[in-house]
Amino acid sequence: MSKNTKTVSTFVDHIGRVILGEIVSDTKDTLKVKNPAIVHIGQQPQTGQLQVQTIPFFFKEFIDQKSQKEGSVWSFNKENVVVGEVDLDERLVEQYEKIFSNNPLTIPTANTGAKSSGVNKAEVIKLFDDEE
Repeated sequence: MSKNTKTVSTFVDHIGRVILGEIVSDTKDTLKVKNPAIVHIGQQPQTGQLQVQTIPFFFKEFIDQKSQKEGSVWSFNKENVVVGEVDLDERLVEQYEKIFSNNPLTIPTANTGAKSSGVNKAEVIKLFDDEE
């Protein structure tokens, strides 16, 4: 059982994307979602197995510092979404929560060494140069 107090819900938008997020409000016309993320399913070329990734709906690096800490809220028209009534697997919720932690965006790099230490290291990618 997850130890978090947030409730992460899922819905499908009008173009078929599965989206996870914290529901802030649910009215007759709109669904307001904090920190939405798209569930992306792809096939690993080497093995053919399916791989599940969560990708931010909008990267936090594109918004101001205050909003990064508070999280961004997006309004979805309820006429264009289908809300899921499922209990999400804890691993998917954990992956979602890691995206919106205060850690910088990291992208794994390919291991090119002849001898591997067995540990994949992630390279920090800066989207903008910090002017200080």
